[in-house]
Amino acid sequence: MARRSPSEHVFVLTLPLQCEAWQRDRLDKLFQVCNDIKNNLIAYEKKRYRCLMEQRVWKQNQEALAAAYKAKDETAKAKCIEVRNAMIANAGFSLYQFEKQANKYRKHYHGSGGKGLLVHTHICQKIAASVWKAFESLLYKNGEDVSFSKWSEFTAITGKSNETGIIYSDEKVSINKMNLAVMVDKKDPYGYQREALTRKVHYCGISRRWYASGWKYFVQLTLDGEPPIKTYPDTGELLHPLGEGRVGHDIGTQTIASVGADHVLLTELADQVKGIDAEVRRINRAMDRSRRASNPQMFRENGTVVPISDLPEECLTKRGRRKWNKSKRYMRLEGTRRELYRRQREMRIQQHNDLANRLLSFGSNHYIEEMRFRGLAKRSKETKKNEKGKFLRKKRFGKSISNKAPALFVKILKRKVETAGGVFLTINTFTVKASQLNHITETYTKKNLGKRWNTMPDGTKIQRDLYSAFLIMNVDNTLEKVDLSLCNKTYGQFLKLHNEEIHRITTLMKATPNSMGIQHTA
Repeated sequence: MARRSPSEHVFVLTLPLQCEAWQRDRLDKLFQVCNDIKNNLIAYEKKRYRCLMEQRVWKQNQEALAAAYKAKDETAKAKCIEVRNAMIANAGFSLYQFEKQANKYRKHYHGSGGKGLLVHTHICQKIAASVWKAFESLLYKNGEDVSFSKWSEFTAITGKSNETGIIYSDEKVSINKMNLAVMVDKKDPYGYQREALTRKVHYCGISRRWYASGWKYFVQLTLDGEPPIKTYPDTGELLHPLGEGRVGHDIGTQTIASVGADHVLLTELADQVKGIDAEVRRINRAMDRSRRASNPQMFRENGTVVPISDLPEECLTKRGRRKWNKSKRYMRLEGTRRELYRRQREMRIQQHNDLANRLLSFGSNHYIEEMRFRGLAKRSKETKKNEKGKFLRKKRFGKSISNKAPALFVKILKRKVETAGGVFLTINTFTVKASQLNHITETYTKKNLGKRWNTMPDGTKIQRDLYSAFLIMNVDNTLEKVDLSLCNKTYGQFLKLHNEEIHRITTLMKATPNSMGIQHTA
């Protein structure tokens, strides 16, 4: 199993490093070597994995295990699992064996001047642990095939303690005989960094992010205890206080509706994160033109790609894959595209944190539906036609989920609520049926996804997402159904706040996603 956290409560503080040019070059080389070790280990273990899968005894045992699960035969299931675990252990699949094999690759890379080894043993062991975690999921769970790591996507290395390998002390980080200065915020208006740096450092990591000027490096300190709570230095009041009462959240792929006792909010997630599809599309076209000009032997006269089987040996790598020649212009465009993705990601995280801090004041007990965003992002498997006989598109919500990252927001909100001392609970989506229930008539009605307003018995129209959040707020203690008596008590106040929120959106906001179903007068 992978190494567990050293304490029940730990948090991470990320601070930028001040590196000179020669130090950045050394760190670049260290990351490249660590990525090579990881990929070599993956290649070695994939071969052993294929050998294990091709054994007749393994196939027979897996068939017997599947039959035992289907027949719900616990005795046969336990016997098959015991045989499977023994075969996995005999094939050398364990954390110790992964660390042992990774250490062999580590010994191929020497430090500056040929003295010592470039990669510390603790860093190497953490790399082996990450690879073992992927194979462990593949062997024992429903994990996907383990993929190789691109050098541009290998962005972090970690130690196992603060005593050797990567060491933090007195605002400096020591790694590979280099002392890197840590850039601490001298102002620190809320004293967050000052208090955090007084905690015990369990271990350190080095991460990197791509900017227009190249890689910039950061230290990630894993510290003991709960993260510090920000307060105003003059009054000592909390910067983001936790409210009282219940709060219901109805989250979608682009928006979130939140309803509390005294607050109602319907907003777009990360509204400042603009789609960069047009810019990325332009860069991709330029990269394709550059690649075709640098690799004419890879393409036919009609523009199609030459199959690998028809390529000469000089166009292939040792493993039989294409050997692309990348021009300087191609690499500049690639760096520009990576910079766009980084800026979009950081803006999205910043806005998610700001919105989560705002929702803290709505209440202390937060309720939300369980959403499987990964399934919503996938293309539809069913092929459908419209009335004219044309095929409908199979795309669903992949682009919206990619731009807005709703699952990340839920994770951030849960962490902030629980850190502040509140309660964050997930209701049963299939039994509550918040999008179908009418609490006045006590009936359930399935609605088309395009219907964004609910019409109540008295003719009042209520925005669908806000009404779902209202019902979620009033679930009972079992989290299985809505408490109708509680709905009747809070409905009047909710209706007043609902109308105020809709008026605010229609008059003050110029544009909102179509999924809100709101027409603007501004």
